[in-house]
Amino acid sequence: MSATESQILDYLKVTLNAQVSSASKYVALSNAIKLAVEEKILPPESNLPSERKMADFLGVSRITVRNSINALASAGTLVRRQGAKTSVANKVRKNISNLIGFSEDIRSRGMRPGMRVLRAETAKPTDLEREKLQLNDGEEVVRMHRIRLANDRPIAIEVAVLPLSVVKSPDALGPSLYASLDAMGVLPDNGIQRISAETLNAVDAELLETRPGTPILVVERCCKTVDGKPIEYTITQYNAEIFDFVNELQR
Repeated sequence: MSATESQILDYLKVTLNAQVSSASKYVALSNAIKLAVEEKILPPESNLPSERKMADFLGVSRITVRNSINALASAGTLVRRQGAKTSVANKVRKNISNLIGFSEDIRSRGMRPGMRVLRAETAKPTDLEREKLQLNDGEEVVRMHRIRLANDRPIAIEVAVLPLSVVKSPDALGPSLYASLDAMGVLPDNGIQRISAETLNAVDAELLETRPGTPILVVERCCKTVDGKPIEYTITQYNAEIFDFVNELQR
């Protein structure tokens, strides 16, 4: 259940007061709102209280509130729309260092994964697919085109290609690709993925329920089993306005 407006204000006040002695009010309020987002006090797409209510309850100026909100909007944490309340951005973040499937990743973020199959077929591989999957002449593939969903919202177009010798039939693949492969005893163990930036054409924009020209992140992934056998070649187009990638670095 989402927090009420009074609960949000109470949370912000406690967090703000804990920081204000060591930081300016503008920085402290920005940190308080960001923490509320991270702790799901303010979940994706939820609205913030009005600037006036926040200023009055927290004992700060409306300029301080506005500057904090503008900074978080610039960082992509919040969304400001003219004539509407400020809301939390509905952006999915994916750690690119982890080899997990879409369904598992979305579920781990508290959202409901889903899909719409556009086409599933047995076919001859393209030259690129044959190279990536290291197939012999005459070997065929299972190719699945689908829309990937998070909380029923389309966020990606995916084309997954797998050796027919392993998958046997398109019907063997369920909603979760990796769960299906795990059931076959061929779960990917390692892989390489490349990420590039493009924009959506009119056809794909309609599939993702957005406008042509929307920026996308194109992820090309090729994965192998523990014994080095290529098992998956996937190209996924993510709507970059609601999905981004994070890579954690350590020294």
